[in-house]
Amino acid sequence: MRRPLFFKIFLWVAISFLLCTNLVSVVDSILNDTPSRTAERTAQLGLSGAAAAMRLGGEQGLRDLLATWPRAESQRVTWHRMHSEAPPHDDRFHGIFATTAVDPNGGRYAITYLITRFHGFAAPPLVADMGPRVFLGTVVGTLLFSALLAFYLTVPISRIRLGFRRLAAGDLKARLGPGWYRRRDEIADLATDFDQMADRLEELVASRDRLLADIAHELRSPLARLQLAIELARQSPEKTPQSLQRIDREADKLEEMVGELLALSRLEIGATRSDEYFSLSEVVRLVVEDARFEAQEKGVRIDLVGRIPGGQERPVMGSGRLVSRAIENIVRNALRFSRRGEVITVEMSADAEGNCVAIRDQGPGVESGQLAGLFEPFVQAQPAAGQGYGLGLSIAKRAIIAHRGTIEASNGVVSGLAIRVWLPSGPDAPDGADDGRGGLDGSLLSQPA
Repeated sequence: MRRPLFFKIFLWVAISFLLCTNLVSVVDSILNDTPSRTAERTAQLGLSGAAAAMRLGGEQGLRDLLATWPRAESQRVTWHRMHSEAPPHDDRFHGIFATTAVDPNGGRYAITYLITRFHGFAAPPLVADMGPRVFLGTVVGTLLFSALLAFYLTVPISRIRLGFRRLAAGDLKARLGPGWYRRRDEIADLATDFDQMADRLEELVASRDRLLADIAHELRSPLARLQLAIELARQSPEKTPQSLQRIDREADKLEEMVGELLALSRLEIGATRSDEYFSLSEVVRLVVEDARFEAQEKGVRIDLVGRIPGGQERPVMGSGRLVSRAIENIVRNALRFSRRGEVITVEMSADAEGNCVAIRDQGPGVESGQLAGLFEPFVQAQPAAGQGYGLGLSIAKRAIIAHRGTIEASNGVVSGLAIRVWLPSGPDAPDGADDGRGGLDGSLLSQPA
């Protein structure tokens, strides 16, 4: 059975308020020395009855009346004949009620009624002891307060629920709007988180659609060349060896593209995270050593320079293999656009917050309008060059972001492209000297290829 939240809040607040009021009233009556309203009214009625019996039948009439009362109640009434005009002692603060009565013979009597709040017939005080008007006002106020509170909480929740419905129905433009910020409470935070979630979902869906369109576009060219090579082999059997070589090259390119797309997909879903510590300087050194073999054939020099105070660095937490691939993609991208005789500089620096790697080349650079999208999939600075698929830098960006780092690109002052990578130090990471892995020092400055 469905129970709306409005009625749950309404009933629980109302019941809790009434119970708390009752409890406070009982505790207050216990701690207070004055009789309750109920006990006071009972005493007044008993005293009036005793006085009336005395006026009508004298002392015997009063005794006959008390004989009909319960024993505990009759013992509360006492009387004596008055010999002066002084009024009887009346101390209602301590439960003593007194009055005077004249019997049929003209004798004056002082009649006293003593109450003890929690003994005999007197009942403990209740909420109703406040009086009908006060009790009714309390009930009405409680119900009104409960209704306003339930309305205040359930109406925004219903609006947020409507936003989730629109989003689930495929309306990625559904937003709750900035009007919620005036509330400054947890519901406003929930609305803000909903808008951020919707923004992220819209961004991911748009990125997915764009990526699928780019994949379809990029696959079209190698598939067309494969079909052409197969058709050429059918029509010209004497050219079958050349056609098979072309088919083999295109298949390798397709395999490379699929591998990069799979790596990009794993990075998007965060499936490559690790809690291990690694030395970034060691990763960079190994990447540079591997890249120098390829750079020698092109006549390009790769210099590794470092500027880490004290010759130490703080390790990074994550996947060293993944960061190594990201740095390698950046270095190979710089090597791809470098010409013979040019120099690629890989510079490292570190502080207490993290480690930085800057890769600078002397190539043609990138137009300023293309810098913002340089790390997007299938974006190439020079498409006419026909080198790669524009996935390397995109993979590098996803890998660095997965390690809570940053990556940015800028053009050099004269020429070339500079890509700066920053990775934070791992939490509670030991110093590099403590685990046997020293950082870069002056001995690595200007090491040529």
